[in-house]
Amino acid sequence: MVFIFGGIGPIHSDVSLAGVAKAFGVRLAPDEEFEEYLRQFIGEECSGFQNEMARLPEGITELLHHDELPVPLIKCQNVIVLSATTVPELDLQWNCLLELRKENAVLQVKAPYVSKYLRTKVSEVAIAEPLSRIHSEFPDLSIGCYRESRIAFHASMPNQRNQPTVVVTVVGKNSLRVESAVDKLYKAFPKGTFSEIESD
Repeated sequence: MVFIFGGIGPIHSDVSLAGVAKAFGVRLAPDEEFEEYLRQFIGEECSGFQNEMARLPEGITELLHHDELPVPLIKCQNVIVLSATTVPELDLQWNCLLELRKENAVLQVKAPYVSKYLRTKVSEVAIAEPLSRIHSEFPDLSIGCYRESRIAFHASMPNQRNQPTVVVTVVGKNSLRVESAVDKLYKAFPKGTFSEIESD
């Protein structure tokens, strides 16, 4: 599922819907129902360039109605277009979309990802081979690492006492698989090498 917000309007740079249409290989065509909503929202000025806003990707567009929204959300197959241009508007439209999901199964909810983040002072060079080996054993998981700081220890920097902190990430759909991969990593290094970062 792809979510797009903004870029819906009468200005030449408002090309979100044109981009969606191009991606699906269809043209933009007038949508009478959407035009009527725009007319009620904008007023009788909904003509000329304003009326261009009522042109939607032809044959693949579904309008998602919610009582709190003056104009429906736009769904084009697996793409949902939100007209929001501010944070409050985005919050409102997103919350309405979640309510529609519960009522009309607009979005298919899948199992959430499980993540583990481990902090260590071991260098990326030292951790590379064990990580590669564990990744080979767990190809269904996303396993990687990054440095929290780009300031590396160097002999020319005598005042730099600490190695940069490295964070190892293990992400997947199966919590048991994630835990097993993390356990393998723990066992590949001396005790206390890693500390788990609490996720929000």
